[in-house]
Amino acid sequence: MPNFKGQDQSVKKFVVEKAYLQFVFPFALKKDGADDLIQQLRQQGYEFFTLDNVHLQDKYYGDHIVSHYHMERIFLPNIEPIIFPTDSTKKGGFRRFSKAFNQEYFLKGKYLQTNFHLLSIDIIICPFQIGMMDIRVELPDNMSYSEVMEFTDLFRVMEPLIDEYSDIQVGTKSHSYKEIKDFVFESLCPFMKDFLDQKNTNSSYFGSLPFYIDERLYVIGYIALQEDSMVDVEEIYRLGNISGFDNKGHPFIGAKNPAYMKRFYDNHVYDRWADETYYVITDYMFSCITKSQGELAHMLANQMFGQYYYSFLLFYYYRIILMKLTYDQRRIHKGRNEVEVDTLIVQITEFSAKIYNPEVNSRLAGKEISSYLKKVLGIDNLFNQVNKTLNDLYKNQERMTSKRHNSLLQILTLYAVVSGIYGMNLVIQNWEGEIKWDKILHYTIFEDIALLVALSGIGISSVMAIQAVKSYIKEKKRGKKKYL
Repeated sequence: MPNFKGQDQSVKKFVVEKAYLQFVFPFALKKDGADDLIQQLRQQGYEFFTLDNVHLQDKYYGDHIVSHYHMERIFLPNIEPIIFPTDSTKKGGFRRFSKAFNQEYFLKGKYLQTNFHLLSIDIIICPFQIGMMDIRVELPDNMSYSEVMEFTDLFRVMEPLIDEYSDIQVGTKSHSYKEIKDFVFESLCPFMKDFLDQKNTNSSYFGSLPFYIDERLYVIGYIALQEDSMVDVEEIYRLGNISGFDNKGHPFIGAKNPAYMKRFYDNHVYDRWADETYYVITDYMFSCITKSQGELAHMLANQMFGQYYYSFLLFYYYRIILMKLTYDQRRIHKGRNEVEVDTLIVQITEFSAKIYNPEVNSRLAGKEISSYLKKVLGIDNLFNQVNKTLNDLYKNQERMTSKRHNSLLQILTLYAVVSGIYGMNLVIQNWEGEIKWDKILHYTIFEDIALLVALSGIGISSVMAIQAVKSYIKEKKRGKKKYL
């Protein structure tokens, strides 16, 4: 809800026959907390999602069905183990737990009041202590386009930081909340607060990843318009930027320059089936807007719950983890902790080898939409940056190792020379057989130096031997450790 309204703009009035919205909240899991979270999810009635459980096809999506048979053939074979792990113990995949709610709630804002149907919630445990929550919502039939945009804009704000978003209520008549954050983490999923990693004191927002701006939820949307609706560039721009009502309660577009909106259209809109169906991808929303009817409309909604949902999750996760790895490199740069550097190198290598895949879909439309997701979310640039980070880490590690070896060699050479000259020739005879302790009191300064060098050399050698054994044991443990 911005503080301006584009002047001399006519905002078209559309009727939205059907609107399904999915709000995605990424979060950091507490270290080694995944197993406890899985146990808690099962106790709360969440079910582990696998393609083998065909009874789940119509459980979480309202009147829609996501065919597991078709889902198995949409993605490349090397992608399936990542997004569809067959067991909840497989830490290298997206372990999805879902629960159907099917409950009615209301949302009230300054210029909007409406009921909505909460269909289901997914809690997805991803590799590298990252999690994602997905909240599926169905809006009432025949809302106006502006009302749908306003609802989306209000619901995605977890914690309002400006006045325009502070005047909301959400919940039921008996119990409502003034923040979406409280509604989610006190009413819907109160147990989740115990598993969020909030050690980062510099984070400005609840549950924030310190390397990711997530004060607002990402939105996956399906919006079905009436068949005679005339969709233009301005309304698609409104969708991509989630422009509902301005601060006076008027529908607004958020831009005035047609050339600017056209450039936005060219970079963010997949229009293979225009002027009937468009896919809009931005930093805030991935949506299908269509005026298709009947079976085709039903199929498009199914895709947004199924294949395109998983395509988005995969690239969205890529974006998050790539930013996390870059952030970790900057965080440890000053301290140059060897263990942390080694851990980061292993994490980057494991992500690149086991998780990251530039191609995920086997169908043409899926490949083309994935290319838009990659471009808009900046996956290629982030991946290149992480590769550069890996090269820098290797160079720094080699430089540090070389410097440490040179210093060690200098120390050992010094001790070998000094102890050889002084220790063996000056005081060694007093240590043969029974040590003559009384003669130590009568040593000359050179003999004192020789004794000191000999004893300190023995001590340093012993310490170095102990450290070598400890390093070997730690290296063995790190080799067995699972970083996913």
